[in-house]
Amino acid sequence: QVSFCRVKSPPAKAVPVRAAAGVRASRTLQLPLGDMASYRAAALTALLAATAVGGADDVGSALTCEDEECDAALELRQLRGVRRHSDSLGPHGGPGPTVIEDQLGSDVSEVKNSTWKPWSQDLAQPSGAPLYTFYMYRAVSGETYSPINVNAANLPGVLWYLHHEVVVQYPRKFQITGIERYKVQMRATEPLVRKGMHFGPRMAMDRGQDTGPHVCGRQKAAAGNPEPSFCEGAFDSTKEAEIMAANGKSYGGLPYEYGRYGFNVGCNKLGEYPFPMYEVYYPNSTWYTLPGSCPSKTFDVADKKCAKAEPGGLCKGEPTGAGDCTWNYEFMGRVGIDEFVETPVDALHKSGGREYDPFTDKGIRTSFWDGINNTAANSKRVTALRKLFATKFSNQTLDEEMPSPPCDFNFGMFYKEFWYKAPFSGPCKDAVEGDDCYTMVHWGTSEGIYSHPEYYPGLTAASSLKEFQQLLYMQGKAACPNRPCGIAGKEESKEEDGEKKADSEEEKEEKKKQ
Repeated sequence: QVSFCRVKSPPAKAVPVRAAAGVRASRTLQLPLGDMASYRAAALTALLAATAVGGADDVGSALTCEDEECDAALELRQLRGVRRHSDSLGPHGGPGPTVIEDQLGSDVSEVKNSTWKPWSQDLAQPSGAPLYTFYMYRAVSGETYSPINVNAANLPGVLWYLHHEVVVQYPRKFQITGIERYKVQMRATEPLVRKGMHFGPRMAMDRGQDTGPHVCGRQKAAAGNPEPSFCEGAFDSTKEAEIMAANGKSYGGLPYEYGRYGFNVGCNKLGEYPFPMYEVYYPNSTWYTLPGSCPSKTFDVADKKCAKAEPGGLCKGEPTGAGDCTWNYEFMGRVGIDEFVETPVDALHKSGGREYDPFTDKGIRTSFWDGINNTAANSKRVTALRKLFATKFSNQTLDEEMPSPPCDFNFGMFYKEFWYKAPFSGPCKDAVEGDDCYTMVHWGTSEGIYSHPEYYPGLTAASSLKEFQQLLYMQGKAACPNRPCGIAGKEESKEEDGEKKADSEEEKEEKKKQ
């Protein structure tokens, strides 16, 4: 763990940081000033460099700021869920009580009687998507947590995380000691299936809070055309008007990713959006998002009201594919990291060894983690972990016999409408019979929606003529240069309400005169 200072009166060139008491070979690291992100990066580099030069005994359990107040701590994300007490496990090691009981100590039926209003009828009913059953894994410390509002992974994905972020230090980051296995059942929502997907995007979960990235509007691309704009951090509800759909209906304060598609399970092939966006040499490594109730808040402030408004996708029994019933899980067991590496980490450290040095890409007195970019070596590590689970839990289905479904999240299809014009930009003018736009709209409602539904994302046979015109305008169809009148966005609704109120007042005055 590394702590940092915001310096009240910055020195001319550097901030002194010293190792905490108890470190055998204490040293001072001179770190350059600058923004906090650069400062943290410099601190981590300096710390690792000190470790590489001085050996394992130079690594302090903490660094403290000298003569200044520390107000921030460097922490690469720990993606862990709600604490699962031993008495909450089911009779066969399963999850026992659901997320709501774990998080809020309340009755499931009470919270599942939610105030959430599905954006479309498709999200209020079961989908036609297939049911997938497969294993997910998580790196964990000695404490046990439910996999709710967290990120999980397949076997290659969890090993890359260990290799990249955990075994690079001693003690291992976050005191991670093991890997847990969960059997997950998942069914996609109908809006996702219609776009050829079963997974949404993987959202980062920090202390139970969805921190994006979320789409938060449109920006101009180099050619001047619109493209999606993304924001990091928890969803900002003030951006709601920027992501509003063509029909003028909001997503009820939820981010587009959950409002439009339901509380979907997200996936991320490592090497593709959103992170990491560089090549990873663990074949087929994938991370996931498991959205539970109240993903907009951290665990410590989540409450019943939030849980009712944001029920999440976890549900009892087989997932139906409705917007609030997309997945469930069963805890299947745990293995220790020391069980599949060559030498237990404490013994290795005492002998002067080190599990993995990212600067040399090797260990000291061990070769187990050598070569993070060596595909063959990484495949051997995956095989070793897979064999350990097979040996320790011989009564369970083998990992290779219950493979993960393909991570089919499609960035372009998922966010397609954000390459269209903003729905409420420009003047309005309704298409009338005889117009080229009216001809396109009429064909869309009578034939196109049935023969080519992919032309009309977000619309159904029940959508109005105005909604079809709105979409054609957003898509930039030359025949429909204007949006329709009467489909009001957030700001327009306020203006129209004001106009109606003014008209009403004028009518009252006129009646008085009469």
